[in-house]
Amino acid sequence: MASLRPQVDKMPLVVRKNIRDQWESKRPDIENQISELLGETWTCPTNPNLLYAYAEDSSGKERMGDVIMWYMEPFISNLKEFLNKFEDDGKSEINSACYKHQVTLYPDTEGKFSYCGSIVSEGVLQLVFRETYLGTNVSDASSDIANALKNATPLAGGGQVLDIIARHSISADYDPEIGKIQKKIGAAVNLPSIKLNPNFENNAIQLKKHGDVVGPDWNTNFGKFTYDYFYYLADQIQRDGFNGDDMLQEGFQEGVPKGEITLRVVDKLVKGSYNEVVIEDGVLYLQTVPTYWGTNIADTGTELMNLL
Repeated sequence: MASLRPQVDKMPLVVRKNIRDQWESKRPDIENQISELLGETWTCPTNPNLLYAYAEDSSGKERMGDVIMWYMEPFISNLKEFLNKFEDDGKSEINSACYKHQVTLYPDTEGKFSYCGSIVSEGVLQLVFRETYLGTNVSDASSDIANALKNATPLAGGGQVLDIIARHSISADYDPEIGKIQKKIGAAVNLPSIKLNPNFENNAIQLKKHGDVVGPDWNTNFGKFTYDYFYYLADQIQRDGFNGDDMLQEGFQEGVPKGEITLRVVDKLVKGSYNEVVIEDGVLYLQTVPTYWGTNIADTGTELMNLL
């Protein structure tokens, strides 16, 4: 972790004038735009005396007010894109995680980014820059607000198991079509009320716990992969000939008396390699392990006939 450079006590007059004319005079408009987008009063506190210590050349030092605006103007555009994608859930999430309702420009003391990025620290959304890269790739500093929120430390006693990226994946890639899959499976096994349990929270906990093998972006496809496990099970049931076959339908109903199919991420499979189906307490479980989450999904349910 790099130490903060000492801020300057007093900047030259030409610099102070640039900050006044190019940042402070425009700051109220920036704050109003952010507040209007987020439905809460937001402010943009900055510390030009600290930022001045990170300017690597005379041009950057003399135009410190411009430099701050270089970050703040793209932030408005990136915030709009974020809200267009995540809608009200995104607005609620950013207002909650950034509970001080502030966005600021600050050095990346932890070396998280190659050039710049964004983090949430103590309720403040920080647009951070690598020590020697103030003014470089400025629009990238706020290009991934969702990831900053995902990594935000939850409020004491709060926080959600499903972060905003996982929730968006569910609403975009799982919710719209899963009803058709439920009907398809229900018709095939003659159980119209069969329940499909995505087990979102428990599976998310498992995947987070094994982030070293799953990777940091598991949440991006969380809804899609969950949907795919059920989709390919339905496909397998069709290929096995359950539709219209009284014997097979009765075998399924006897084998899965609770009429429920649950997707479950476990630490270890019973005998499968990538995924498997097991029956416990009248429930049919589609199982996989964190290492192979999303791998060979098309094989889901291939052992179902043998299991029944």
